[in-house]
Amino acid sequence: FVGLEDARIVRWDGKLYICGVRRDLDTIGTGRMELSEIEITDDGVKEINQYRIPTPVDKNSYCEKNWMPILDKPFHYVKWMNPVEVVYFNGTNTHTVKLNNYTLPLIKDLRGGSQVVRIGNNYYCVAHETNLWKNRLNQKDATYRHKIVQFDLEFNITKYSDEFSIMDGLIEFSCGLANIGNWVYITFGVEDNVAYALKISLSHFYSLLK
Repeated sequence: FVGLEDARIVRWDGKLYICGVRRDLDTIGTGRMELSEIEITDDGVKEINQYRIPTPVDKNSYCEKNWMPILDKPFHYVKWMNPVEVVYFNGTNTHTVKLNNYTLPLIKDLRGGSQVVRIGNNYYCVAHETNLWKNRLNQKDATYRHKIVQFDLEFNITKYSDEFSIMDGLIEFSCGLANIGNWVYITFGVEDNVAYALKISLSHFYSLLK
């Protein structure tokens, strides 16, 4: 891929950013999260600054992606879900500020997705779980499913939903979550081809959590 993949929109310290992974700066697809500061005018969208985010520990890791920006904590991300790891990017370096010492007994890897949004006294995100296999041409293939996750204010996972599909596509990926009044909006792509926004009531959103 060329460009910024799976961009999540955030507003931190009064500035608007999109944040995703970029893998086109070398010939082997090394991935790093990037922040792209943008400005929206009557003439369109213009990129003002671009920041490549280093990893906090393994500087030589091959691909870092799907870090979830925490909307009310500027430059903080949920980097990993199980165990939960929260990191902070100070503009130059990245530091781990929380790393849980336990994992949940989940069958599949729990991976990042949307932004992390505070609603009331909890944080929420839409994560994803993946089945990977080889098709009959020996090419990598996958099925993606969503999972809503609830964190407490210390970023411990306290509830999560069953995995689910919205439109029964093989590849569905969410990188947007918003709460406006009594509604929740989840933006997602299908088959890496077309984008949708799902609107559900906040009460129904809560009812999916166990």
